[in-house]
This record gives sequence, C-alpha cells and structure tokens, in this order.
Amino acid sequence: MKKRFVKMVSVALSAAMIMGTAGCGNGSKEAEAPAAAPAESSAPEATAKPADRQEDSKGAAAGSTITMMASQNWIKDIDRELIEKFKEETGIEVKLLVTPDNGYSTLLGTSLADGSDVVDIFMYDAGKPMVSLGVPDMALDLSNEPWAANMEDWAVTANTYEDKLYGFSTWGVDYEGVLYNKTFFDENNLKPAETWDEFVALCDSIKDLGKTPLYEPINGVWHTQSWFYSMTNVFNREVSPSASEWLNESKDNKIASLKSAKEGLTQIADFLSAKGTDGKPKYYTNDGQSEDWFGSYTSLQNRDTVMMVTYTAYPAELAANGCKDDWGMFPLPVAGTDSINANGGGISKYVNKYSQNVDACKAYLEFLAKPENLDTYYAARTDLVTAAFKGVTTVKPTNATNEALERSKEEPAVRIMNDMLYWDPDLYKYFQGFAAGTTTPDQFLENMDTYRATMFDAAATN
Repeated sequence: MKKRFVKMVSVALSAAMIMGTAGCGNGSKEAEAPAAAPAESSAPEATAKPADRQEDSKGAAAGSTITMMASQNWIKDIDRELIEKFKEETGIEVKLLVTPDNGYSTLLGTSLADGSDVVDIFMYDAGKPMVSLGVPDMALDLSNEPWAANMEDWAVTANTYEDKLYGFSTWGVDYEGVLYNKTFFDENNLKPAETWDEFVALCDSIKDLGKTPLYEPINGVWHTQSWFYSMTNVFNREVSPSASEWLNESKDNKIASLKSAKEGLTQIADFLSAKGTDGKPKYYTNDGQSEDWFGSYTSLQNRDTVMMVTYTAYPAELAANGCKDDWGMFPLPVAGTDSINANGGGISKYVNKYSQNVDACKAYLEFLAKPENLDTYYAARTDLVTAAFKGVTTVKPTNATNEALERSKEEPAVRIMNDMLYWDPDLYKYFQGFAAGTTTPDQFLENMDTYRATMFDAAATN
C-alpha cells in the first residue's frame, strides 16, 4: 500500500509542475514560500526502511523521542505547553518539525516516502484530502484507542476511511465568510452585502471613507482558496446530490461545466485585478502578495482594513490581542452565494505506521485526549468555536459565528475541498494570476480539471 502513497505523491508533484507551466499566462509570478516560523527543526530527509521491518514499536519508555511534522500555522503556543507537560509526566520528548505552509504536502510526501520512519506523527487535513494523498496507506489504524469513543461524530467521520479511524483531531468545525468590523460599519451607516454588486459597492463606500476594504494575503495556499470554495452551496444546487460526489465519480465530470464556477471566478478575477489611481489593487492591501496571515491581526485591529475572508472564531483572536471593536460576518456573495460554509473539522494528527515509536505516539494522543488537557487546550484555542471531543466546556462561538449562521439562507455546506478528490494545491497561484491579469477564469478551471484528470489516471493504474 505504501507504493500507492508514494505514487500519488509523485503524481501530485508532476501535476503541480505541469500546472506551473500551463494556463497562467506569460509573466505570471509564482509566490515564494514564506519563511518558516522559528522552527524546532527543519523537515527531515526521508530514509527508507527495510521492507521487513516490523510496524510495532518497542514501547514508550521514558527518555524516548517522537517527531511530529506540521505546517507552521498549525502549531500553537498551547501545543508546545502541552508537549512540555507530557514530557514532565512521561519522560517522552516530542520534537516538532515545522515547515512553511506552501509546499507542506510535498515535504510531507518526501518525508514519508518508501516507508520512512523519520517522522512518527504528521499533521494533515481530514476528509477527502487525506484520502487523495494516500494517507491511509501510511497511517496507523487508531480505531481501538481508548479516546476514540469520546470523539464527536463529525470528527470520527472526517478521520475515517473504509471503516478505520486514522486521524486524531483536536480542531473543530468552524464557518467561513466575510468578517467585518461591525463597530466601524455602525459608525458609518454601512450594511453587510447580500449580492455581488452590493459587495463591490460596499467596498467602494469603504474606500471613500479612506479605508482599504479587505486584508487579503493571496500568497497563502490555505487562505486564498476560500474565495473559490465559498461557492460550495451554489455548486451543490447545480448537481445532485452534491457537487463533490458528482466530481468524484469521474474525471469527465468537470468543474468547468459548473456555470456558477465560471460566473464566480469572473467576478473574483475582475475584483482582484481592479486597480486604484495609484496603480495598486483597489480593494485590498498593497499587492496582496507582500502580506502574510499574521499581518492581518495588526491591520484589522488598527482599522487599516475593515474586512477579511476568514473564519468566525477570528474575532476571539483579535480580542485576545486587545481589540475592542465588535465583529460580525456575512456570506461572501459571489455567484449568488447566500450561505456560509463549514470547514469540516480542520487538521488532524496521524501516526506513521512504520514508526519505531508507536507506543510513545499512542501515549501522546491519549495524554492529549484527557479531559483536563482538552479543557486546557480549547481554553487557549480561541480560534476554535467547537470541539472535536465530547464534554468540552471551554469552547464557545463568537458573535460572528452566531451572525453568520443567522444570515445564511441554507444549512452551511462543508466546503467542497474537504469532500472532493484531487484538490489542486496551486489554486493560490491562479488567484495571483487574476491579480496580475495573467490568468483567466477559463484557464483557472482548465488547470483544476487537468490536475484532477492526472490524479484520476494515476489512481486507476494502482
């Protein structure tokens, strides 16, 4: 089975290289990966292990060390605090290997290739993204772990493949839309938009007040794609039972055939490419590529910008930084979207089944799942509005969460990237192409469908 994982990673890399030379137009600038946050260690070089090596570890003895690989924004201060507490209680050290967000999947794939054991635990998306990458081929079955019965149903579903539980989640379901400074809006008699024309007009009104409407770092893999998957509810109206199920049936079922996809991308392309009198983007910060995610906190708190496409828990993070303004949320009304979407549960931890420290890894997950540690974790994770485990009392929704749900005309759909096989990792580059005027909506859709076709063909040969 590990051959399938290696092959899917290899094909994904090849597809990414093909996409990098097609469809973005001349002069399209690819984003450079941002510098990693101060790291405990860089990603390791993969070392293949002998084929006859046993999967079971020799125990979780005090003094052993396990390595956990993650993208830089997935590790929070509370993770490090609990790691220290775990070491104090057990004598087992958890060594973090953090990488830049852009390119994480590539580094993860090479680190796990050929049954390598240099990584003991790795973090990755739950749902179809984990299936697309072939994670079940490399991850340990955790179905019988003592904490599994205490996970919420949605968390079990998101981390299960073919009746086996592979992922351990302490993330949570959140919702995404346009976060707006409600205090600023009230002060200036502004109202949330319900249509795309109203949204553009709203941005113009904010510009007239001397503010930049949106903080938008389009150089980030995970953030920028939210402009596309915000249309999930609209996509689902076009095909039954859902757009993701229809797309998963065959490579011949193309995203480009969704009328709402072309309509929405045309609106987004026009919006991102619009320039002000100074030649810079009209509606968002600078060129949209110099900013990173962390700069949004200062920008929004200082009212340099007053909106951002993000998740409903974000106001709690702003409040923790001292922001006194109230924040609300409304659906991004692209292509007639009138409902927010759900993130499906976020990021999970997986145990490398070829690890030599399986018992230590299990001990770490069991430690994290203790009620007192879950309460401590969620109390610190103000960016979460729900918990993956039952009985947690320290997590709560924000005002933005409640407003976003109230404004939605339909039940929020889980964003299409969670349920769709073979999600193109280069979407952020296509959005950069929109901003630069070098990528068209048709090229965007062609690139996505070409990537999907390549991955479908690779899976069919296994």
